[in-house]
Amino acid sequence: MRKLIVVVLGCALALTGCTGDSAADAEFRVAVPEALFDAPLGVTLTGLPPGDDVTIRATTTDQDGEAWSSTGVFRADKEGRVDPAAQAPVSGDYTGAHSTGLLWSMSSENPTAFMEPTGNQPVRLTATVDGQPVAEASIERVHHGPGVIEHGVDEGFTGSYFSVDGAESPRPAVLAFGGSEGGSWAGVRTARALAAKGIPALGIGYFGEPGRPENLERIPLEYFAGALRWLAGQPGVDPKRLYVIGASRGSEAALMLGVHFPELVHGVVAASPSAVLNPGFPDETRTAWTLRGKPLPHITPAEYGFITPPKTPAAIIPVERIADPVLLLCGDADRFWGACAAAGAIAVRRGDRPTTEVRQPDAGHLVGDPVPNHPAAKDINWAEVGGSAQADALGRLGAWPQLLKFLGARP
Repeated sequence: MRKLIVVVLGCALALTGCTGDSAADAEFRVAVPEALFDAPLGVTLTGLPPGDDVTIRATTTDQDGEAWSSTGVFRADKEGRVDPAAQAPVSGDYTGAHSTGLLWSMSSENPTAFMEPTGNQPVRLTATVDGQPVAEASIERVHHGPGVIEHGVDEGFTGSYFSVDGAESPRPAVLAFGGSEGGSWAGVRTARALAAKGIPALGIGYFGEPGRPENLERIPLEYFAGALRWLAGQPGVDPKRLYVIGASRGSEAALMLGVHFPELVHGVVAASPSAVLNPGFPDETRTAWTLRGKPLPHITPAEYGFITPPKTPAAIIPVERIADPVLLLCGDADRFWGACAAAGAIAVRRGDRPTTEVRQPDAGHLVGDPVPNHPAAKDINWAEVGGSAQADALGRLGAWPQLLKFLGARP
């Protein structure tokens, strides 16, 4: 990747309409113009009059054609410099000094949109003073890492596999899947991000996909086991180091795979976890999971959120039977089902089994989607899920290195 460069000079180059010469020497300096999605932004703005306010706007377009943008108003320091990594904006779409705040605080005009990034996603930065442009720059955030190849997979399960070229020896690999949102996009996004960090990964959906059940009802655990067996047979994958990552409702499946398929699962990540098996969704009279064709016990709707359900103790996930390491990721402000309380109960139940709890202060239920620096949709009901767009973004940034360490990858 290229070294420190000056991307653009403001009015001094070609931009017109600047008022006077107060910001004529403004320029963006970009440390690394092309960097992985989890890298610091590495952008500073120099050449401003000390004390002047400058608005920095970041814009991009995702693979679905949705436009995303964010703004921050910064005050130039005594050297005429703005460094978003060290300076908090005086106003804008986020608060506090955060290197990637201009990325994760982006929003779309479509309130229901979730950003679907392109492989190499261009981000345009513009700086304005008193409404007039003074500098601009372009950077790229790499979501599809070097040497990573995406393979669409339909082998009795639905998803995408991301292989990693250049492995000198077999590597640990990950099976990732989401929760009650359905489809494969959440698992695929996690798998793509992990592959960019050198971990072969398979992201799948288990309902709400063509050829799969429409709803979260009677999903056989054998479905996931088949995906794990397929993953174990891929070139460059160490079949003795397979991990599963399940978020929210998917955490139930991930933990149960560790319980019932120890020969396939060598570590479990339960994100925004439940300590019990919940009923089907949306029909709560039906079971969500089956094993060997039989429905697994689940709590009643009246016991929702219970750690030790009084009527259905058999619905408690027997996590003490998982011998291999377990990582529990949760947000302290989760209102959906109190995932940190569930994580604590799981840790207690596991006793001296290897267990890592990663609690993110102020984050809510959606911190369980672990990939950092992607923005949230506008229409999320934060009162229901807990946290906030910023708290969850910071929670992901805090949890991501710990997840990579757990999986044996380099942060």
